[in-house]
Amino acid sequence: MIVINKKNFVKDMLSSLELQTTIEIMFFILGILLIVFGVFDLEKSGYLFYFIGFIIFVISGYLFQDKITTAKIWRAGLKGQERVEEILSVLPDDYVLINNLSLPFKNCDIDHLLIGPNGIFLLETKHYKGEISCVVDAWEYQKIGKNGGLYKGYINNPSRQLKRNIWELKTFFDKKSKRIFGIVPFPYWIQGIVVFTNDEAELSIKEETVLILKISQLLEYVQSKRDYKIPKEDLQKIVQTLIDL
Repeated sequence: MIVINKKNFVKDMLSSLELQTTIEIMFFILGILLIVFGVFDLEKSGYLFYFIGFIIFVISGYLFQDKITTAKIWRAGLKGQERVEEILSVLPDDYVLINNLSLPFKNCDIDHLLIGPNGIFLLETKHYKGEISCVVDAWEYQKIGKNGGLYKGYINNPSRQLKRNIWELKTFFDKKSKRIFGIVPFPYWIQGIVVFTNDEAELSIKEETVLILKISQLLEYVQSKRDYKIPKEDLQKIVQTLIDL
């Protein structure tokens, strides 16, 4: 399988968070120094330094903790994306995996787009763990916290994200189909899949409107698809159009 990495929004976000965390640590240390200076200079203007240092200390500490939590979430997402690439790596070179694809002037961030002779697969990956339920398009999940308690977590609606990305990609190719293939609309089906990449995810699914798989099911599903065949020439045109973005 050939892998093409477009701009990685997740890695960019992690780099940005690392920079912000470094700045907040510096302010945290500054707050401590001002507090110490204020304590030893109470007879003069020490109270002012103490007060300012305390405010900086509290705010920077809160922001630092918030960034740590946010970074954990983004790192989990990155790990999930890496697992998809690892699982699909056994596919032959007539498959192309495009990671982190964004369409111009669209609010659309596609985690993975797998293009092969047996279809186009748009993957929305989630690395949540715990009990995840989906009834039609309503999602919930709960997991065990650090203290052993069970609590509900927040989950973005993967069905909605997947449908939006499919629609945006289909619209994009419909506009270019006349030039690329000489026909309108785009002649190939885009199969969307929500993929849960964490082995500790327990899925409960009922009347779902999109295909939902665990990472262990993904490769077999892709290899089993035999609905139609994309000619090599068309496959190359599709890939090149996306590379040129």
